[in-house]
Amino acid sequence: MKTKRPILFDLDGTLWDTREAITESWNNTFEANGHGRPVTLENLSPLVGKTMDAFRLAYLPNMPEEPGKRFMKIVEEKEVEDLSSGCESCVYDGVIETLRDLAKDHWLGIVSNCQCGYIEDFLIASGLDDVIQAHLCYGQTLTSKGQSILRVIQEHNLENACYVGDTFGDQDAAKEAGIDFIWAEYGFGTNVEKKGIKQISDLTNDPYFVDLLK
Repeated sequence: MKTKRPILFDLDGTLWDTREAITESWNNTFEANGHGRPVTLENLSPLVGKTMDAFRLAYLPNMPEEPGKRFMKIVEEKEVEDLSSGCESCVYDGVIETLRDLAKDHWLGIVSNCQCGYIEDFLIASGLDDVIQAHLCYGQTLTSKGQSILRVIQEHNLENACYVGDTFGDQDAAKEAGIDFIWAEYGFGTNVEKKGIKQISDLTNDPYFVDLLK
């Protein structure tokens, strides 16, 4: 029986970094369909954690909405396929060991603004499918991340849950869901909390966060 606080995690910038793999996959799909290679690490990074509509507007600003959405669906599906073939190196150091340690006493889940299949790619790469007890993404709910978090909390009757993420958007999502937020300061965001975890293992090694998660 889990005796300590349930923990929900963001994915990109918190548990792994797939930016290089996504840049390559997306550019290959864009190029194969006559749209050049518009994606770079520099223009991709500020968009990470946002919904696919934000990516569509950034990379296909002149394409009408519906054709743009159809094309981005192709991009998404190819990305999921490419990442499923092996992205173990994308998982941050310490994530596997820390989550396995946390799972002894905590209920663990993942909520992300990603497309369907992307969280599953992470679970394949990390081998953590046996400790992640639920996951939900924007591709399933088409709602805000805060509402997705709230849905997981309600469906699994979670009490006193917290959310670990790396951006202002993650902090706002936790606030929308009415739960505490822990900032992963090693991720893609800027300072959103006075004290954050400098590495994922701080959740089990830093006395401040160990106490916070009781």
